[in-house]
Amino acid sequence: MLSKNKIKFIKSLQQKKFRVESQKFIVEGRKGVLSLLNSSFKVDEVYCSEKISQDYPEILELQPYVVAENDLEKATGLKSNKEAIAIVNFHESSEISWDNLILYLDGVSDPGNLGTIIRTADWFGIQQIVCSTDSVEFYNPKVVQSTMGSFSSIIPVVIDAEDFLKTKPKNTKVYVTDFEGDSPNILNGVQAGVIVMGSESHGVSEVWYQSEHQKITIPSSAESNAESLNVAIATSILCYQIKQG
Repeated sequence: MLSKNKIKFIKSLQQKKFRVESQKFIVEGRKGVLSLLNSSFKVDEVYCSEKISQDYPEILELQPYVVAENDLEKATGLKSNKEAIAIVNFHESSEISWDNLILYLDGVSDPGNLGTIIRTADWFGIQQIVCSTDSVEFYNPKVVQSTMGSFSSIIPVVIDAEDFLKTKPKNTKVYVTDFEGDSPNILNGVQAGVIVMGSESHGVSEVWYQSEHQKITIPSSAESNAESLNVAIATSILCYQIKQG
């Protein structure tokens, strides 16, 4: 049985203030919790229903507390969750793998977009994601949920664009998404470098234009009336393009 205090604590982790104070976040649902089995995240506690423990016995490796589905429903931040909830410790890094492909997300504020980008990057084998300090928090429950378990493959790095550029090796190529640039075909087969994705409202920060970086544009149809392309969709297109080499 989940105590009232434990339910209260789990529900408090829906708010950034309490996540930061405790340095913990929540993972909800069977798929997300099971993804923790092969991750480097340190899991504090797992709660699951008896049905999940029987149907997915591998979850027992996480040493879960088997509780009533009703208790899970009381603690969840989702519309419905009768499966599993995990309390997980923050796991961040300041290390950037400059020899690999890096997605730099500049001011991406929508949690659904960040979650989808993480899931897409995982699909295409891009494991280095760096977020600006004004991007949505990696541990936001909506971000974690929308990754469908792919969050566990990513160790987040958070650094503002100016500091990122100061640490970047001179020979590391930077590709900045822009309304005026070259065809994304130039990304075919790229093995290393930085792909910069900006917010749909404001694009990338001005700091990216203070140096000569390669600009790339996803062309629109001549009949299009759309002002911009959703950043998660744009990222998916570029990730696919990279794999065409």
